[in-house]
Amino acid sequence: MKKVIVLSVAMLCLLSCNDNKMKNVYEPEDEVLEDSLETFEEDTLQLFEEDEPPVAVDELFDDFFFNFMDDPRFQTQRIGYPLRYKVGGDIETLSKKDWDEHNHFEGLEVLSVIYEREQDYQLSKDTSMQHVGVEYVKLKRDEVEKFFFNRVEGKWMLTEIEKKKRGNMPNGSFINFYAKFISDSIYQRGALAEPVKVILTSNDGEEEPEEDRLNADEWFEMRQSLPLPTDELINVDYGQACISQHKKTLLLQGIGNGMQIKFKFVRDEDDWKLNEIEY
Repeated sequence: MKKVIVLSVAMLCLLSCNDNKMKNVYEPEDEVLEDSLETFEEDTLQLFEEDEPPVAVDELFDDFFFNFMDDPRFQTQRIGYPLRYKVGGDIETLSKKDWDEHNHFEGLEVLSVIYEREQDYQLSKDTSMQHVGVEYVKLKRDEVEKFFFNRVEGKWMLTEIEKKKRGNMPNGSFINFYAKFISDSIYQRGALAEPVKVILTSNDGEEEPEEDRLNADEWFEMRQSLPLPTDELINVDYGQACISQHKKTLLLQGIGNGMQIKFKFVRDEDDWKLNEIEY
């Protein structure tokens, strides 16, 4: 596609840069050749338009973000340079050449959303949303980078990054639990409800959900096929409530494949436990 566009532009320049030479090639009275040239120019413009993401990319944050992750050229256009970078009380600025160090989105296969109220799950469908945060959580280190996206003149833009400790996040207590849960199999075994409820829903939603129960050994067998993040967790913060410290849902969403799995955790007097899986 790019080679076609470059060739088309070069040919247009050759056709338009020297009027005198053009008159030696064809006369304006030649209506057939004029029509061909107009069609050629229209086709060339269409090639440029096809490379641009559709206007609808800014209606839903998810649509914008998928393009932002997938298209390096589009990504560059949607970063407000110099980019603010906050670490503690210090503020630095990042240039384009600094971005690669902080770009954690290339090759990403799974996004997560942590929420506690079912109605908050629908926030991703809100076209009036103006602010969204994307948290890049390192599960093996006490560290998180939060990327702040804002609508600027109707377009989603990355405007700031903040680096902080996991414990300073609104969901910090749960994230710290999950980091230990996913890395320590003995601890994980003790953090399972007895048994874990499994709900299997149909794709079209017309059939009644099927239910099952898993003991610890069955969970560990099933665990091998689940895409649970083990090193980094990318959490999208749409502004969902973060009030309860007694229940959390970790929603995993596959990028481009329609996968959705909900892991529901409840907290008793001791600690968090995995109570239910829905997919």
